[in-house]
Amino acid sequence: MSKHRFYIDNPLDPGNEITLASKAHYIIHVLRLNVDDNIRIFNGNGHEHTAKITKINKNNVSLLIGSSACYEEKPSTKIRIAQCLIKKPKMDLLLQKTTELGANIITPVNSEFSVIKIKDDQLRTKKSHWEKITQSACEQSGRNYIPLIEDPISIGKFLCEKNDNLKIMPDPSADITIGDIKTTKKQIDILIGPEGGISNNEKHLAYENDFIGVSLGPKILRSETAAIAMLAIIQSHWGDMRAD
Repeated sequence: MSKHRFYIDNPLDPGNEITLASKAHYIIHVLRLNVDDNIRIFNGNGHEHTAKITKINKNNVSLLIGSSACYEEKPSTKIRIAQCLIKKPKMDLLLQKTTELGANIITPVNSEFSVIKIKDDQLRTKKSHWEKITQSACEQSGRNYIPLIEDPISIGKFLCEKNDNLKIMPDPSADITIGDIKTTKKQIDILIGPEGGISNNEKHLAYENDFIGVSLGPKILRSETAAIAMLAIIQSHWGDMRAD
């Protein structure tokens, strides 16, 4: 089976032929693939298909879609990362690694200490950039579902959402860990603060709205590291990386 794997934003119906322009340069000039070579493709609906290159032109590549080679079951636990906005390189890293670790929804959050502010006219470009990162991370990691990236919201709006999800946030003053929490809930919200942390008012509002503060140990973690660590621990307890 081909090791080359691509996200394709098209319906993938076996027996149909599709033409790609956006990935043509990479397929032709970087990978140097030829007619009759096979690749793997997915479009985020859970299936991965084999595809054969049938035609190569200067600016596009034609593919014949094969049958579904594998199907990824939807996870039993749905995890949402609510990340207070952080600087671009850190946010990019966070998106990549939380996608690899299985985050289902990523919600950018505007908080009091966020140093990054996204203007309305920048949102489309910013979300397109974020989505490309998650698509690439799925290509690399073998995920067949793309995480949903929501529009940025205020931390107050996020904290006051009414739902029955398990709500967790790192808090250096907390005296419990994730391992101390017993739950059967299948939807988990994780709040991660920005570089300067969340304010006392924001923390108070979080506790008023049923968030559980948890300790990540004695070390001081960067925002993006905290998100990665939280997700890995949660996946090991309730997700698809279970230690048991």
